[in-house]
Amino acid sequence: MIKKNFLRSMGRAYALQALYQNELNPQTREFQWEGAPEEEETPNQLSSEEQKVAVDFARLLYEGVVDRKGEIDHILNAAFDKGRTIELTAPVDRCVLRLAAYEMLFVKTPRAVVISQAIELGAKFGDVRTSAFVNGVLDQIGRGSNSIAENAPPSSDA
Repeated sequence: MIKKNFLRSMGRAYALQALYQNELNPQTREFQWEGAPEEEETPNQLSSEEQKVAVDFARLLYEGVVDRKGEIDHILNAAFDKGRTIELTAPVDRCVLRLAAYEMLFVKTPRAVVISQAIELGAKFGDVRTSAFVNGVLDQIGRGSNSIAENAPPSSDA
């Protein structure tokens, strides 16, 4: 069996792609996955158990972000420099940030892991500035995660 960390990384990539699809077409709220993304580091064949681990993690992340989007956006807006908002952020960057913020605050994945994975996703799917931007915002959230999460408005979908 492939390492769990690798499968979780794949799950994050799946979730990011589903979030981006949802960003472009918000009417498609349901998580849908039809196949693994084309990645050099992805093995040609995953067992059905391995595929299930990656897709289940992707679904957890995707549904969590969609369900708590308003709360996550509030937290991200508080971490941005003055004048910047999540709505003014490039769609890929916005999806990477929402995904990482959700995982850091609500899945309780260690901050260093979340930031590292988000930087990788940003480098792969974003532009040349995405990684540095994502790193800065997530570091800000990570340093203040307890107070930021406590001051976030309650989720409307709770």
